[in-house]
Amino acid sequence: MRPTGLMGKIMIVGLLVGSTGLAGGMVAAAHVTAAAPAGCAKAAVVAKPKLNTQAGSTETVQNQITNCTAKTEVVQVKQKLSAQLTGVFNGTFTLAAHQTTEITQHIPYVCCGMYHATDQVFSASGQLLATGRGDWTFA
Repeated sequence: MRPTGLMGKIMIVGLLVGSTGLAGGMVAAAHVTAAAPAGCAKAAVVAKPKLNTQAGSTETVQNQITNCTAKTEVVQVKQKLSAQLTGVFNGTFTLAAHQTTEITQHIPYVCCGMYHATDQVFSASGQLLATGRGDWTFA
């Protein structure tokens, strides 16, 4: 039996409005749960002194990694040094909200040229979050 007249039209409009609202709610819920917040980190690399002329000495390289989120993050640091240098640092850190960790390295003197250390910070899922670089000269 098919509804007719005004009563039939009201029932059909009510059904369309109700189903549209439900579908809209499902789309909104799917959109909210699908978006995962991105991690955030900062990386800084400072080499001292900028000009090192003392054979047999070391270059001090300070690496700072900062979590810039309001929650605990697990980050992986991968470092690259100029080809002639030894002492690459790689490691995983669990950082509390806004925590900074510092790694200090002492790179042996290698004559002569400009050298650099580059730190890349990755999230636990492998997303690159930050890059920092420090340069110095052994002369």
